[in-house]
Amino acid sequence: MILQPEDFWSFYEWLMRPESFLESAFLQGIVLFVLAIVIGLMVGYIVSANRYGPGEGFYAVARAVRDLVRFDLPGTSAHRIFALAKLAFKEAIRRRVLFVVGLFVALLLLAGWYLNPESSDPARLYISFVLTATNYLILALALFISAFSLPNDIKSRTIYTIVTKPVRATEIVLGRMLGFMAVGTVMLVPMGLASYLFVTRGLSHQHLEVVDVVEKADGTLVGETDFVQDHKHGFTLYSDIDADGNSLGTYSGLTDVVRGHRHIVKRDANGNFEILSPEPLRARIPSYGEIEFYDRGGNNKEAGVDIGAERLPGGYGSAGISRVIGLSGGSRKIQHGYVEGGTLGKAEFTFQNVTPERYPNGLQLDLSLRAYRSYKGDIESGIRGSVTMKHPTKDIESNPKNFVINEYEVDELNLDTEVQGTDNNKTRDLNVFEDLVDENGQLLIVIKCLDRSQYVGVTQSGVYLRAGENPFWWNLTKAYVSIWLQMAMVVAFGVMFSTFLSGPVAMVATFACVLLGFSAEQVYDTRHFIDSGIERGGGPIESMVRLLRQDAMTTQLDVDTTAAKVIKTTDAGIVYSLDAIATALPNLPKMVGTAEYAASGFDIFGALLLRHAAATLGYCLLAFIISYFFLKSREIAA
Repeated sequence: MILQPEDFWSFYEWLMRPESFLESAFLQGIVLFVLAIVIGLMVGYIVSANRYGPGEGFYAVARAVRDLVRFDLPGTSAHRIFALAKLAFKEAIRRRVLFVVGLFVALLLLAGWYLNPESSDPARLYISFVLTATNYLILALALFISAFSLPNDIKSRTIYTIVTKPVRATEIVLGRMLGFMAVGTVMLVPMGLASYLFVTRGLSHQHLEVVDVVEKADGTLVGETDFVQDHKHGFTLYSDIDADGNSLGTYSGLTDVVRGHRHIVKRDANGNFEILSPEPLRARIPSYGEIEFYDRGGNNKEAGVDIGAERLPGGYGSAGISRVIGLSGGSRKIQHGYVEGGTLGKAEFTFQNVTPERYPNGLQLDLSLRAYRSYKGDIESGIRGSVTMKHPTKDIESNPKNFVINEYEVDELNLDTEVQGTDNNKTRDLNVFEDLVDENGQLLIVIKCLDRSQYVGVTQSGVYLRAGENPFWWNLTKAYVSIWLQMAMVVAFGVMFSTFLSGPVAMVATFACVLLGFSAEQVYDTRHFIDSGIERGGGPIESMVRLLRQDAMTTQLDVDTTAAKVIKTTDAGIVYSLDAIATALPNLPKMVGTAEYAASGFDIFGALLLRHAAATLGYCLLAFIISYFFLKSREIAA
């Protein structure tokens, strides 16, 4: 999982962007809020002018604004909202929406037919499956019930039984939204419980025997487990000792990590082995550092070696309003930066708040690296790297700790607090917290590639200190909270469109918003390529031309100059328009991305959920305002 620069922002940085206010979520929200009011007033005026004439239409809109400020908002009753929400909830239940839970359970029961049992990381596969299935089912449910409810009530004239009573338009809109959100909540709870049981029980297994156990010269025991569920583990056991350093006659240790998990293995004094169940699923709490690259000559560089268009796939990312008005400062996306082996090249990470209280059991360094071979070499031995701990300002560093890069898996390195190292070129014993961490709690960790002419790829998110772990059930709960927030936004948009469109049209309009929201990152990337003059297939028209002519996406468009100019100009207009619309819509890929955190075993940090919650609240508020003006413009009580 590669995190982008905006993923490291705190909630305040995301909201205000002190160094670039044009990119702030706050400014984007203000602009959208103003646009929502303007659009609501314009549509209301057009509808009213069509019915009453231009002059009377203006007064009708003015009265709607007056009613909202003076009567409807102050007079909105929580009791009436609850009653309307309860009616919406019962109406949805009568439509037999509970079948969604049954469909989800059926998918889980049949999952064994199509989930690969030999996957290299079954935990990731299972978690991704349940979260993706839940996400799409819940969003489809929210889309259906929210888009059809109000138009059906107007068509069947049952809405008249409500509006003839002292019920305000604000209460109708809020009641519908909250009622349908309650339906989604009722659906998510059993689906979440079923997901947890499916993942934990599906991954549970037990190795019963050990084979080929050999005692090494240093007293350790090395062997393998039996073959269960298409895999086995190697293990190394160490003699247990008491406080005085005397052997207890028992052994314990860990197996190798295979298919994303490992086991604790014990041997008692009688020589009997016990292999415990797999370590429980976890949610790592990473502590990321600031990264700096150095080239083969030891010179500081802004980025690592680009071994093959590593930065070309980038896009503007979350540049907000600055991207729409053309002031975004280039690509914001990052890929791996590579370090050349056998040279002075390195990647240096600066970690903050490295204290004994935060890391009482030593430093756990997790590595998720890539390897690039400039020649074949020994493919079985792997590319070697090293880790060195350094003091930020003094010439003190530990001896390098070598490792073999294990691509596409997380390497876990235990960094002892008592290590050998050098202090001003003098060898001595070092304590990490006393000798290598400065007074501000900073520690440098240096990653190098040891094999000449080979390369190691790193990102800021690929090297981190594990500050702790949260239980899997809590991380899964946070992933479901993110799904709930997405559902709430879809409900709000569905209710908004249903206030002035028929059911099918409202559903199509809501689906279009969801689809464009999911495509936001692709739209941003396409605009980046157009602005930068990078050939990546162009916009929709150029892409169609290339498909028909079977041209490669990276070559120049093979048409005459005038036609190419017309195509590119038209595409630019389409893409810029889509970019503006996508900016006004929720960035759903970022919200769906929380599933990647859970599947990859990373804790979904609070600032990320807080961003999503703030965005959801903002969009629901915008949908509420627009819905109010649309509903007031309809003569539903006539």
